[in-house]
Amino acid sequence: MVHESMAQSLPTQQWVLIKKLATVVMVLVSVSGHGGGAIGLHDAWAGPSNGLSKGYFNKGHRFLGQFDIRNIKVPIENILWGGVRKDGIPALIEPRLSFWTKTPLADPKSRVIGVVVNGEARAYPINILDQHEIVNDILGGRPIAVVYCPLCDSASVVDRRLNGKEYQFGVSGMLYHSNVLLYDRTDHALWSQVGFMAITGPNAGKRLQLLDGWQISTLEVFGRQYPRATVISDTGLKRDYSQSIYADYFATDNVYPQFANFQLDRRMLNKTPIIGVKLGELTRAYPLSELAKLKGKVLTDQIGQDQAIKLALTADGGAIRIIQIPPQAQVIHTFWFAWAAFYPDTQVYQSSGIK
Repeated sequence: MVHESMAQSLPTQQWVLIKKLATVVMVLVSVSGHGGGAIGLHDAWAGPSNGLSKGYFNKGHRFLGQFDIRNIKVPIENILWGGVRKDGIPALIEPRLSFWTKTPLADPKSRVIGVVVNGEARAYPINILDQHEIVNDILGGRPIAVVYCPLCDSASVVDRRLNGKEYQFGVSGMLYHSNVLLYDRTDHALWSQVGFMAITGPNAGKRLQLLDGWQISTLEVFGRQYPRATVISDTGLKRDYSQSIYADYFATDNVYPQFANFQLDRRMLNKTPIIGVKLGELTRAYPLSELAKLKGKVLTDQIGQDQAIKLALTADGGAIRIIQIPPQAQVIHTFWFAWAAFYPDTQVYQSSGIK
């Protein structure tokens, strides 16, 4: 959520000072009631029952009072402010569309999350998701959210319904293990993308359904596969989507140290792209480098009892497809460092066997 060039161009002392000043500004904005929700919600949701002290909020974390943090499932001290206020990164709601060849916001080589639901195909360009992170949409008659966190290169697609209720999601401005925390606009509770569940509020510990039938490829590859595919053509905001604001960050294996309050797992390079799958207590990482050894063939791997996951990386490496996952499984594309932070005991798939 913080621009890489800013983080790397400043001396450490200046960067720490800027972070502190930004936190103070955030608190003042929250107290004033502008720019991200009334701070008064804190009075109803925070308190001794949550194990929170007044000092915690006085140290610059009072903006958590904008969310229902009851029933919290993670150590609250590990929830960090990402440098923007609540909804400072504006999630999209059913944006305007065009056929994939007609959008002015992406070119044929643009990297996209391509989703197919009930035969309807749609591309969500990552150069747009860089600046919005969540798209609340209806696809194939199904309410979905396409979620992308640039810090982790994490992509997932969820059904926005839970227990008969439909939810809409926004970007909280908070991070957990360097990964975006969503919030729902019904209960204002926090949800973890890589953690696959609500971490606070009335649904804490519950999970949305993760979908298969999607891929990360280019707009051209996805469009040729699905000629009638649509794509975002207008976000309703005047922004420059032509350049990635995270290009410098993606050019190195470094993670932002101010957000990495966890142990890095050295089994692979930090930004090794993997497909992470969770089924019950079993977690497994599939490095794309291992899938590349199949030269375009579909990997069918058993996970759990008599349940299979099907993944494929095209021979040219241009598209990773999440073809099939078991009904109760969760799946995500992400960088290794983030997956390992959430699931330190994860298995790692290798062509020679599970490690």
